[in-house]
Amino acid sequence: MSLYCKQQNIDEGDSELNIFLVNPPFIEAYGQYKAAAKVGAQPQMPLGIAYIAAVAEKGGHNVTLVDADVEGMSIDDVIQRIRELKPRIVGTTATTPIYASARMILEKTKEHDPSVITILGGFHITALPERTMNETKAADYGAIGEGEETFREFLKKIESGQDIKDVKGLAYREDGKVVINTRAEPVSNLKSLPYPARHLLKTSEYIWSVPGEGLVPVTSMITQRGCPFNCIFCGVETIFPGKTRYREMEDIIAEIEEVVNVYGIKHIMFCDDTLTLNKEKVLTMCNEIEKRGLNFTFEGYTRANTVDKEILSRLKQSGLVRLSFGVESGNRKILEAIKKGITLDQLKRAYNWCHELRIETRCSLMIGHPFETKETIRQTIEFVKKELKVYQAYINITTPYPGSELYELARQGYGGLKLLSDDWSEYRRYGNSVMEMNDLSAEDLIVLQKKLYRQFYLRPSIIWYNVKRAGLKAAFVNGVAFFKSMFSVK
Repeated sequence: MSLYCKQQNIDEGDSELNIFLVNPPFIEAYGQYKAAAKVGAQPQMPLGIAYIAAVAEKGGHNVTLVDADVEGMSIDDVIQRIRELKPRIVGTTATTPIYASARMILEKTKEHDPSVITILGGFHITALPERTMNETKAADYGAIGEGEETFREFLKKIESGQDIKDVKGLAYREDGKVVINTRAEPVSNLKSLPYPARHLLKTSEYIWSVPGEGLVPVTSMITQRGCPFNCIFCGVETIFPGKTRYREMEDIIAEIEEVVNVYGIKHIMFCDDTLTLNKEKVLTMCNEIEKRGLNFTFEGYTRANTVDKEILSRLKQSGLVRLSFGVESGNRKILEAIKKGITLDQLKRAYNWCHELRIETRCSLMIGHPFETKETIRQTIEFVKKELKVYQAYINITTPYPGSELYELARQGYGGLKLLSDDWSEYRRYGNSVMEMNDLSAEDLIVLQKKLYRQFYLRPSIIWYNVKRAGLKAAFVNGVAFFKSMFSVK
């Protein structure tokens, strides 16, 4: 009998498997800012685990996919659903901020029924596989890196009752010791992947405030995997190593058509790390959208050094209504220290172009970088307020997530950093800090985050813009959420 069958005590040759996949509750990671996050940052369709669900369905299995926050489910609610459905396999994904929630789901699952097969995937276990498996005894298996091929092969082994020792990207225990198999190669042909299993999610519940449209359903999508840049705070290379891979254009357009014509969703969030990385791809996509008469709006993330006025104009013509740029700091030396690879002048030009073309912009800021001081934070907010034509900002406390270069640099004390905790539940970008640096304590950063949000948003021009941009209903909802977050007691 195989290693798998010995460990899990199931019959060899099982065919269709009942699989329960869950995206753990995330909103609590925003702490006191969760009211604002619900309307400004969440909910976002969990693409990674939706791809995993699609792979399992393609293999002929019965899959339940739960996005806990969207369904208003606590961890106990998730466990109750698992008990009702009695799945053979329970899988969950986890970034570092929600690792504690994922771990609790697996622990409670095992407490109720030790025979359930449990598997954990995502960024956190990919960054720290051995440590995570040792900390998470309730996880029978771990999926390291891109999970689609690993999960596909894993399910095949379970179906046939074969050993799982040769499944690439799998972590497991043997004789009480953690074994980590060689990682699977990155998926070279992204067209081989089925579209994410949107039909298993409550697509009508993913509602965003969209410029000119008000509160509307939105879905997430990617056109590529990977990023060639080396920002020290980013861990994308951990899970998507090597060169950037692009989906075939016919595949991208076919998925857009499905989203718009089958699901009736008229707004798409492109979750590529840098949407405008490949200019030829973007221009071709715009041409195809227009040629096929696809009527929808979209937005995405990008960098100031990968746009020009031509490409922004074409994107606007095809339905782009909002772009988010990573600004991170308004201090040149800090931008160099974090290997951002952009200049302040590039940022100003990018925002000016978007303003001229009436593309709404967002910016992502971080406070608490290496070499950061109270003065450099003041420079950052002044730069954004005075030099950038931007009306929405995400102000994060820099967090050294495992898998990023910053995590190792923080442990070394680079740029005055002092790492304060290895408790993963503390690794949140909002209302908490696990680092201090130079003349900034953790408490200073927490106080400054709220102060900067107030300074940015409580300006008459910003208030008026955000009232008129998406209509009175959305403005009211967003305003109430903002005041709940900004004026709550810590």
